[in-house]
Amino acid sequence: MSNPHSIDNQIKWATDILYNISCSARLDSEILLSFCLQKDRSYLFTWPDQVLTKDQRACFKGLIQKRLTPQPIAYLIGSREFYSMELKTTPATLVPRPETEMLVDWILEQASLLDCPHILDLGTGTGAIALAVKKHCPDCEMVATDFSRAALEVARSNALKHHLDVRFIESDWFQSFAYDTLFDVIVSNPPYIAAHDPYLSQGDLPAEPQQALTSGESGLDALATIIDGAQKYLKSNGVLVLEHGYDQHQAVTDLLLKAGYRSIKTHKDFNELPRMTVARSS
Repeated sequence: MSNPHSIDNQIKWATDILYNISCSARLDSEILLSFCLQKDRSYLFTWPDQVLTKDQRACFKGLIQKRLTPQPIAYLIGSREFYSMELKTTPATLVPRPETEMLVDWILEQASLLDCPHILDLGTGTGAIALAVKKHCPDCEMVATDFSRAALEVARSNALKHHLDVRFIESDWFQSFAYDTLFDVIVSNPPYIAAHDPYLSQGDLPAEPQQALTSGESGLDALATIIDGAQKYLKSNGVLVLEHGYDQHQAVTDLLLKAGYRSIKTHKDFNELPRMTVARSS
């Protein structure tokens, strides 16, 4: 009879417990156990009969109980991978999403056409977008903002960890910028969920910072502010890149047209949902 405290049996135990609150219960269990063992996941598959120590079991049980509350995996282990970078993640920041990587792809494609592009990331959170762009476009001048001082501290620590030179500014969107500051690209993954959307009570979202998720009754307040303000800070023919809800692409397009942008185009994410819109300044 196999030991109930073996790696394999502990994963099965945790998977059963997490089944009703996570669509990735086994993966969650493996990630949390790997964290407790300070090993990568391949170790779990190589040594399934390895018996956990008392301290390892206590660590694992504690994390599983917290996951049930629920707390995001990224908060429990303190990090999340984004664009092949391990980023520190805390409850002061949103957990970086894989869908946001498509913004980085598009910006890098545009940056390759420019000489030392000047790029602004609004509402940087963990610094995910800014750091990924800077890592793969080292010649760019990258500026990143957030109105949350706690989030900026997380972003700065991620920049230090990856030895990336990004200028971080505490700012509520454009408030800290002089009018003579111009950028080739402005990018933002702002809050865009409607204030009373039932989606906010689902999954891990209740544990994430609500001010980074919601934006007014329609969810469009931040997007409208950015669209209106960016015209003053974009160079001629500069590019605005926005992530938004899958059902907001027409509303975002209408806001861009009203503000005088051109060459407006919406792109679909990995799930074939319209989640990113880009436009050029006049």
